[in-house]
Amino acid sequence: MKETTPERSSSGLEGPALPAALQALVWEVQGDALDLRAAQAPAAELFGHPAERWAADDGLFLRQQHPEDRPRLLALLRRVLAEGSTEHIEHRLLAADGRAVWLHSEIARQQGRGGLPVARGVSTDVTRARRAEDALREAEARAQALLESTEQGIYGIDRAGRCTFANRACARLLGYGSATELVGRNMHQLIHHTRADGTALPESRCRIHRALRSEEEVAHVDSDLLWRADGTSLPVEYWSRPIRDGGGLAGAIVTFVDITERRRSEQLLATQALTGALRAEVAAALSRPGTMREIAQRCAEAIQGNLDAAFTRIWLLDEREQVLELGASAGMYTHLHGGHSRVPVGHYKIGRIAKEHRPHLTNDVLSDPQVSDKEWARREGMVAFAGYPLLIEDRLVGVMAMFARRPLREEVLDVLAAIADTIAQGIERKRAEDALQRSEAKRAAKHAVLRRLVGQCGDGIVMVDEHGVVHLMNPEAEQQLGPATGLTVDAWTRTTAFLAPDGAPVPAEQTPLHRALRGEKVENARWRVRRPDGSIRVLSANASPLRHADGLPAGVVMNTRDETERLRLEQERERLLRSLKEAVQVRDEFLSLASHELRTPLTPLLLQVESLRRMVQPGHAAPSKARLDAKLSTIHRSVLRLRDLIDELLDVSRISARGLPLHVEDFDLVALLREDIERFEESHPGTSVRLLGCPEVRVRADRSRVEQVITNLLSNAVKYGAGAPVDVRVEADAERVRFAVEDRGIGIAPGDQARIFERFQRAASVMHYGGFGLGLWIVRRIVDQHGGSITVQSAPGRGSTFTVDLPRAVASTRSAPDPGPLGSPLPRARGDGGAGGPSCPP
Repeated sequence: MKETTPERSSSGLEGPALPAALQALVWEVQGDALDLRAAQAPAAELFGHPAERWAADDGLFLRQQHPEDRPRLLALLRRVLAEGSTEHIEHRLLAADGRAVWLHSEIARQQGRGGLPVARGVSTDVTRARRAEDALREAEARAQALLESTEQGIYGIDRAGRCTFANRACARLLGYGSATELVGRNMHQLIHHTRADGTALPESRCRIHRALRSEEEVAHVDSDLLWRADGTSLPVEYWSRPIRDGGGLAGAIVTFVDITERRRSEQLLATQALTGALRAEVAAALSRPGTMREIAQRCAEAIQGNLDAAFTRIWLLDEREQVLELGASAGMYTHLHGGHSRVPVGHYKIGRIAKEHRPHLTNDVLSDPQVSDKEWARREGMVAFAGYPLLIEDRLVGVMAMFARRPLREEVLDVLAAIADTIAQGIERKRAEDALQRSEAKRAAKHAVLRRLVGQCGDGIVMVDEHGVVHLMNPEAEQQLGPATGLTVDAWTRTTAFLAPDGAPVPAEQTPLHRALRGEKVENARWRVRRPDGSIRVLSANASPLRHADGLPAGVVMNTRDETERLRLEQERERLLRSLKEAVQVRDEFLSLASHELRTPLTPLLLQVESLRRMVQPGHAAPSKARLDAKLSTIHRSVLRLRDLIDELLDVSRISARGLPLHVEDFDLVALLREDIERFEESHPGTSVRLLGCPEVRVRADRSRVEQVITNLLSNAVKYGAGAPVDVRVEADAERVRFAVEDRGIGIAPGDQARIFERFQRAASVMHYGGFGLGLWIVRRIVDQHGGSITVQSAPGRGSTFTVDLPRAVASTRSAPDPGPLGSPLPRARGDGGAGGPSCPP
């Protein structure tokens, strides 16, 4: 930079001097090297550098540029000098104390001294503005991070109700992929258009929009619904706050949270509270003294009051007459007379509940076919009905039912089901207690009658005095637990082992009698008892403490029930159900297989018949004899195949019903084999079958059935023989005859050799080899009925040999006696069934 000369202005630049009050630098550069000609600063100190230094040191301006900004500034200067444009740039200058000062520079090309172009810049300090912008950006970033980090849904709306922004939680909770799907849309019409009852919510009634109308400074609703993108509702709590701009209303910010879990918790707590309150009232009703009808009435009133039912009723079963007698009615009806005061089991809706031992529940009474008086239900506004059988185990004691004018929620039904069990147990316990009290009052005079009554009870009944001594056991109790009259409870438990369901011993103090002696009411306790004879029975019991009229302990009554047979029957029923399912599965598999196999020969048969039909149409050339023979041969083979399949099915039916009838006669087995082989080779061109062994063996058997065995074994040998020759060997002695069919085909795996003689079983895939899988099963049944046996020797890839061993004679009969469902074999001929040797006696 050149030194300042006296002829130059104090600034060293041409033109008027800058006002001293302007905190700015004016500077010029010229030439390719961008030499700084001059820099002028106000008289006052600027950026820590005195004014005289700016005037004396023209290179100060470029040297103090921030290293990161200097390349941008130099490149911009070259463009201004080259193109003559006016440019603006923000860059940093290092002050005297080392801090960075942001400058805004305007640079323009001008004519310099000597006509050379210069780039003149005017730089002003914008550090404070930049810091304010940075602070604003940081504040915006923090605000955005806060919006995106919260799990609350937040969105803004303008005065027209259109969305101006939304955070990710808002989009996620409302079921949208991103917040951009919400921006610009009317949020009331999109997410807040409908009330919980399904009616439309006008925008004028929307509390979110009250903030836009200055009707509410902060609108807060702790429970409402917003609607998701998929049309489902979202329970929320929300706040709507107005946004003001310069005193005017610009829009509103809405914040909401998902209260689904809170609602569930509230419902659960409400259900628990309802259950607890109802259980407490029912328990109090059951524990207070009174008649059965009084206790039932208190229970009905507790249910009706806590569940806000239109009316509740309880019927008690008269087991002798099998009639339900109305014992309690609370609500809009309190009378116990009328058409439903006595309901036979199985009649009307109440009687069917009793008969079927199943509850009947509906929230649509007017459409329920079991509600006969629809006009009454419509007139009274009945909406829901719930009826429960009152059961002890599987024994009916009554029916509880209620009508309501609003739908019954699932949690209410759960409470009712639990209360029904409690009432049933209370009724049963009350009946037992009443019976015991009556017997106590008459014990002195009618002790024998009491014993007879207790003895006829289907449950075991045990009475223990306050000292723990067994005073009474009915026969059922003695049969279940062993005799214990006169023993203390402790001595009894030492001789009769009480076991938990898992077999662990139950401590004596945990047995129902001990617990009842301590004042506890024991209900539906179940355990296993090992009686003195070593047998184990599964029992259930209820035990109740007894008190004298003055309230002092009088002992315990326990009623027990032997559940062993019921549990055994349940297990047997489950076993039979499994067997039935397996049988149905086998049937379905067979039907599928039969459908496939019967269609296989039908397809070529239909094709050939259709072809023949076309041949005889007018105008069609007469077919050649060879062509006709070929088509008829195909039809013949298909018909024979259908006949064989149907014969197999008929044989299965006969065997399953009563076995196959045998028509025995004398014939030459070897001649029969020879005929079958010749016929088989004619029907299977290219098949080679050799007959080896005895030239003649006469037997007495059913010729047609033996022929069926031979044909089936030959068919299998050819089917699975891979085209190799088949050998048939015959051996015989005086009492037995054996013939074996040997192929050299695919063979049978050892694990399949026993299975292939069962129905619908096969060792090869049905996709490669057809058939029902019945042939070998029928062969085995025929051989069994002749008193013989069939075996197989095989290995994969080495062929198979099926050997049939038959007695030389079978008992002559036109129709074999019924051998049972699978056809039991006839008695074998006497003999040792040896190898037969080389001789072949006729």
